[in-house]
Amino acid sequence: MKSSIITLAVITTLAATPALAAESSPAEARHNAIGIVAGGLLGAVIGGPPGLIAGMAVGGITSDQQIARSRVGSLESLAGQLRDEQRDLETERAGLQARVASLGEALERERELAGRAAETLMLTDGLEFSIGFRSNSAAPPETLDESLEALATLVSAVPELTIQLDGYADPRGSAVLNSELSMQRAEAVRERLVAAGVDPQRIQVAGHGAVVADGAGQADPDEWAMQRRVDLRLQSDSGERLVSTP
Repeated sequence: MKSSIITLAVITTLAATPALAAESSPAEARHNAIGIVAGGLLGAVIGGPPGLIAGMAVGGITSDQQIARSRVGSLESLAGQLRDEQRDLETERAGLQARVASLGEALERERELAGRAAETLMLTDGLEFSIGFRSNSAAPPETLDESLEALATLVSAVPELTIQLDGYADPRGSAVLNSELSMQRAEAVRERLVAAGVDPQRIQVAGHGAVVADGAGQADPDEWAMQRRVDLRLQSDSGERLVSTP
């Protein structure tokens, strides 16, 4: 009798297995079938056909509980991984937001500096002044150094500015001598500017010799003193004046 009941339990279980496989993964279906078979066999041995049904039900419930616990564990593990990834993403986002804010502040500072540089360029482009020299000398005045250092600071702060140096001499002496002397004076000022920190590539020099004017043949020491000079002019790279010089 018990042998028949056991056989019935096995047949019933095998008949139920395809339905289980359709609803669960292969591993879960096998696990569930084993639980039902074990429960059904135990119930059949103990209580006959009613025990078979009850055992199969208990075996199926137990198997479902184990599968559910396994699924819960997997889902909890996955949830933990997702929380870790979320924290990492939030940390990364916070870092990116801080970097964006820092770049925004830096950009604002650069815009402010660019605006100031443009204003400075507008005010200084075309600005010029003269440096006087002693007779037959190419040495700039010693008091010039402080002014040239301030000028070097200005030029370094405004990259668009360049310096034009034009040397002159009074009409005394030969044309060759005056040409050489005027160039030496311009070169001497250039050396002082370079020593003060100006890029040599941003300085242009020229010697124009003696200044020829009406009545140049007359002896006029005051006018000669005005002619022994180097004209220094600030200008933009394009060479175009942004402001007029009176």
